[in-house]
Amino acid sequence: MKKLWLLTSILIGCFLFYPKDTLAFSSSNYQYKSLCGNYEVAGMHSDGEIDPVACLNTFEEAQAWMKNNGADDLVVFGKVSGKTKILDANVALVDLSVNPETLTYFYTDKEKTSSYTYMDTGSLYGGVDGALIDASYSNAHGRFMIKVKIGNFTGWILDSTYEIVPITWVKSSSSYTVTNEDIKHNYVNKIQETYNGSRGSVIGPKPDMLSPGTYYSYDGKYFYKDRKTMIKDYKNGNYNNAVNKNNEYYNYYMYLSNHTRTSYSSQNIDEYIRNNMGISMDAYGNKAESGASRLYGKGIFYYYAQEKYGVNALLSLSLSRNESGNGTSNLAVNKNNGFGLNAVDSNPYGSASQYVTYAHSILGYASDWITYGYAHPRDWRYFGPQFGDKWIGMNVKYASDTYWSEKMASHYYAFDKAKGLQDYNYYQLGVMTKGAVWARSNAKNSAKGVYQYPEAEDGVVIVGEKQGDSVEGNTTWYEVVSDLNIDNNYNEITSGDYNWNKTVYVPAAYVKKINKGKNGYISPNNVTQYQDRDYEYDLYAEGTSYKPRVGKSTKDTDFYYDSSLTAKKNQKLVNNRYVMVYAAAKNKDGVVTSYLVTSDYKYDQKHWVSADSINLVTSDYGKFSVTASGNQYTWVNSVPEDTKATLISGHYTNSYAPILEEKTVNGQKWYKVPVDISGNTNEFGWTLASAPNVYVEKMNIKADNTAPVIIASDKQIVQGTKFDYKKDVTATDTEDGNLTNKIVVEKETVDIDKVGEYQVTYKVTDNNNVTTTKTITVTVTENKKPVINAEDKEVIQYRELDELKDVTATDEEDGEIKVKVKESTVKLEEPGIYEITYEATDTYNQTTTETIKVTVIKDEAPVIDAEDKTITQGTKFDPLEDVTATDKEEGEIKKIEVVKNEVKENKTGKYEVTYKVVDSYKNETTKTITVTVVENQKPVINVEDKTIYLNEKFDPLDGVTAEDPEDGKIKDIEVTTNEVNTEEVGTYKVVYKVEDSYGNVVEKEITVTVKEKKLEEKDGTFYFHYLKESNNKLLMQGYQTITGIDNNLDTEINYKVILENIDTGETTEVPATRIIKKEDIPKAVYSPDGKDYTYSWFNAEININNIENGNYKMYMEASTNEYYSKSVINNKTYNEQATKVEGNKHSAIISNNFSSQTSFVELKVRDELLANKNSSYIYNQYDKYIEFNFTEDNKLHLRGNSYSYGADLSKNQKVTRKILFENVDNYKLYTKNLGTITDGNYTVVLPVNDNLDKSQAWYDNDIDMSDIEKGRYVIYITTTSNITDIAEMTEKLGRSLENVKTTINGKNYHFTINKTRGNRIEMIVE
Repeated sequence: MKKLWLLTSILIGCFLFYPKDTLAFSSSNYQYKSLCGNYEVAGMHSDGEIDPVACLNTFEEAQAWMKNNGADDLVVFGKVSGKTKILDANVALVDLSVNPETLTYFYTDKEKTSSYTYMDTGSLYGGVDGALIDASYSNAHGRFMIKVKIGNFTGWILDSTYEIVPITWVKSSSSYTVTNEDIKHNYVNKIQETYNGSRGSVIGPKPDMLSPGTYYSYDGKYFYKDRKTMIKDYKNGNYNNAVNKNNEYYNYYMYLSNHTRTSYSSQNIDEYIRNNMGISMDAYGNKAESGASRLYGKGIFYYYAQEKYGVNALLSLSLSRNESGNGTSNLAVNKNNGFGLNAVDSNPYGSASQYVTYAHSILGYASDWITYGYAHPRDWRYFGPQFGDKWIGMNVKYASDTYWSEKMASHYYAFDKAKGLQDYNYYQLGVMTKGAVWARSNAKNSAKGVYQYPEAEDGVVIVGEKQGDSVEGNTTWYEVVSDLNIDNNYNEITSGDYNWNKTVYVPAAYVKKINKGKNGYISPNNVTQYQDRDYEYDLYAEGTSYKPRVGKSTKDTDFYYDSSLTAKKNQKLVNNRYVMVYAAAKNKDGVVTSYLVTSDYKYDQKHWVSADSINLVTSDYGKFSVTASGNQYTWVNSVPEDTKATLISGHYTNSYAPILEEKTVNGQKWYKVPVDISGNTNEFGWTLASAPNVYVEKMNIKADNTAPVIIASDKQIVQGTKFDYKKDVTATDTEDGNLTNKIVVEKETVDIDKVGEYQVTYKVTDNNNVTTTKTITVTVTENKKPVINAEDKEVIQYRELDELKDVTATDEEDGEIKVKVKESTVKLEEPGIYEITYEATDTYNQTTTETIKVTVIKDEAPVIDAEDKTITQGTKFDPLEDVTATDKEEGEIKKIEVVKNEVKENKTGKYEVTYKVVDSYKNETTKTITVTVVENQKPVINVEDKTIYLNEKFDPLDGVTAEDPEDGKIKDIEVTTNEVNTEEVGTYKVVYKVEDSYGNVVEKEITVTVKEKKLEEKDGTFYFHYLKESNNKLLMQGYQTITGIDNNLDTEINYKVILENIDTGETTEVPATRIIKKEDIPKAVYSPDGKDYTYSWFNAEININNIENGNYKMYMEASTNEYYSKSVINNKTYNEQATKVEGNKHSAIISNNFSSQTSFVELKVRDELLANKNSSYIYNQYDKYIEFNFTEDNKLHLRGNSYSYGADLSKNQKVTRKILFENVDNYKLYTKNLGTITDGNYTVVLPVNDNLDKSQAWYDNDIDMSDIEKGRYVIYITTTSNITDIAEMTEKLGRSLENVKTTINGKNYHFTINKTRGNRIEMIVE
């Protein structure tokens, strides 16, 4: 039995509470512990204590026991590879960073051996933690596995890749912060440790369904305010307690299809790279210096890749920024690889693809990796066209970073936000609600199946809808952007340009809209067509080799940032200078409009110039290769002399320059190269052809004789129209210029009199005898008849009629033509229906007639608008007031005659008034109304019973009005009685009186109720700065915020400390003083919502003499005249805290009550101190009994231990230990000696070693209880050595004391465990 208790005690550890920054608990706390059975269920307390509660033979038994018990802190221990490991837990997170050097593979089923996705769960990327869902043994893998949720993926991982962390040991975790503007995902390094950093990604605008605050989520869609609730929902397979349970969040940028167009231009992209990212030049040499990046000037190529290969330019830029370190990585600079393409985790640089230029990398990524790769529905890596997450989208297979997609969203959002959120919600997005859904060529179930969406949540861009075949009772189909590149017949295109013009259809029954597109349904084709949308680029690559050209300027010209020559750079290329030519931009007609040329030889910079300022020339040129350490660089000298004195410029490795001359000096070969291209100094220089670590590869390029270009478009003419073959047809040549006058019509078949399609072929030859032909189609269309636009008409009898008004005629060929009246039967004097026939003839003698109906309407009599009236006796009567007359044809008739008026104003009764009107066509109307004269009526006072708050200002006339039917509003309102006392709660009487002009007097009485105002409760944050003892008083300082309002000096806030008696519920309030001087505020108060919380600080002084005996829980309350917040006072920050205070009337010991989840500060106020406590305020005394029973002579036998952090209990130290029995009703105290022994059952161990001997931690004694009077008693143990500590005796192992009882001198003694007071042991004597 003694051995069992020894084992149990070692396993249990210490019941201490540690500050979160002091101790982090992990597998190192238990990996070598022994188990009480094959599998052990244990409670994992927040102080690091491990309580075994069940010992079982199989994992399944232990797991079932744990789940049935249901306690949040329970785990199942087992042995894996000789070490103790947590195999399952009721509520836990998972630390995935245990093997940061290896990838973690995730499986959709524990018995599957092929993984679904993989993740690098080291702290580098942020995906270090997930939520534990389930645990089981896998027969397929022969080891334990757990089911975890992370990155919106829920699946299984092997036991070597994780550490289960019970929720009670979690100090930090992944979270989301929502402000009034944004949503940010926060990452941590280790969930067992407190993290105060700021790692994370701001991934988009504030979601509409989330209020500002902190949330938890491992799918990024449903959000929770606390981790426990989240994990329990996950385990139950629902989101019932998520704050947005009915409104799932989808991040727009993460679900935006790659097959979209950004609404921004290439110039916008380059401006952002320069101005917002601070990149001022292209990277040069073999590394990116400060302010230099491969991204510089590449906006045009991201845009070109979008137009050519169908991949959103900003999505490409965002991914490139992430994968290339903003264009500065070794891969980006030296391999021109801006996307980490083929850079596998095991050998990223060595395995990565090399590209001829960075632009080739952009184009290769868009074509090979997206349109014909990850966003291709028949590719094995396709999980939808969006970046997505670890369950859906590119993130599944492209990157090991769990939150890779969020980082791209962060880059896209940063751009979009800087430019005014032009792209956000631009498109209407949706997701599939099921897998294996066909995208079809039309809205019919029988239409051609173009491709399938394999999974639910695959993203779509909805560009329209139409009605079609019914699917699950829904006949609506959505027109969506095609993920498969298809031709106009819906056949797959396997290479080349993306066809933006074809869409496909999916049943609306299988699609869920995930945002509200601000443009409704809009196609990528509706995006603004910028000037360079149709540009093509010649990048001068031959296979894997780069073959730039050499050019010579023909005039002074400006450099531009872009190929469309819209953003001018503050630099010129002067005339007659040699430049390297790296790319050519051609417009839709194939004409070169601009060249990308050298703008700085030394730093290898390139910008665009107009094509008409450059002549391509035949020339030698060199590629510089430098292998020296550092950013590799070689000299250019003013003369062929290798001295520093003649140094004028240089070339970095991998740059190019024309070689204009070759010379050998002193046995060394020198090349003459251009230097200054924008000024008048150092136009040329000399560089060594080879030197140590330097080699210039000399090559030759011949000037291309570019074929001329004929610019001609298909035309359409009307049958019989003369056709000018050369109208609007031009020709141009890069070398010869305008060749329009050399165009000849080689073939023409047009018959202008016959409808049909004909071909016309043009030919032009340049001065080098290079010929170009171009054939256009001329369509001769039928000459159609004109169309007469005329509507049926109505006219009133006798009125004039303009028969040609609003009648027009148009002709498809002639435009608007003349129309005439061919025939009319209209008679204006007689009501009836008549006809008018119109006629129009075009220039080709095509005649059209159109007949309309004309209705002549009978002229109607006028109408008098007058109603019966009621007037008050004595009121003046105007018979024409409010009386009007109208005529259907003439409108208002102002002349109204009163032909009869019998009204007597001073005599009550009914009278008649008759009116008459006549229109201009002698149509006469009369009308008679009745006027009733009634007796004068009394006024009315408008006032109701009122309720006001105590001490609120009361104006009895506020809001009170009086009206009289005859007099209207009465301003003179008299208050005859006002009994209201605003300083006392109650009901009071107020009486009002008014009198009208006829002497009618009215009074009205109301009741005014004065009541105490109830304030609206708001959340608040409490911070404990210190609790000091000074002059027999407690001084406390901290802050208490009222969330959601400004806590500044413009807002009056009152503070008070509330002491709540734990046993009786009675409260004592102590006013606190607000700190209003900024210099007196210890530190700034964090604002999570943009409100000002600066002046939330207070000072409080508690006179212990004014507090009645009792055990008190403390609260802090802040209030305004409308709101209040209230928080439990706790010292979770472990700042300075007194352990006792002594007054001349009362005294108190102060401790942190860790038995409650709120861990509140507790005051035990008594006439005298229970103990002279001077131990650490951070740690409470640990007490545990081993034996607890009555002896045969009716003494209470106790054996156990009590010890504290910082207590010297060595054998040579004097140790006094007492047991106290305190009556809970009158606080009468019985003190007994408990003693000390040195032969305890085992050596006690503190979780945090204080390096002090605990040999006298044990006691063993028999206590005489006979003198204790009847009552209920709480039991304390005090231990005094170098320090004094005290604690209540508690039962933490679930043992029962029901059988510990006896009778002494007619008094019955027995014990109970009070679960409402932290399982403290209480003795009852009755």
